Amino acid sequence: MTATNVTVLRGPTPADLQETLRRQYGGEIQFSGSDDALYERHLLFDDVVDPADAGLRERYEAIARSVRDVLSQRWVRNEQTYEG
Repeated sequence: MTATNVTVLRGPTPADLQETLRRQYGGEIQFSGSDDALYERHLLFDDVVDPADAGLRERYEAIARSVRDVLSQRWVRNEQTYEG
């Protein structure tokens, strides 16, 4: 009996695709949980309020601004991808 080597080709896994998209669109987003995260920065610099003392309206607006920041950056990168 003769042994043969078989090479199995596989396409990218969902994890591979997610990593590719992360690199293409700027990596991980620190949305909240640290002093330098988007949400906390918007509360501090836009509303000049400690995140622990923020009201519902201030929290809502900080979340909205943070999401807008992420979407804006990714929209520009998306446009650059299709242009070039």
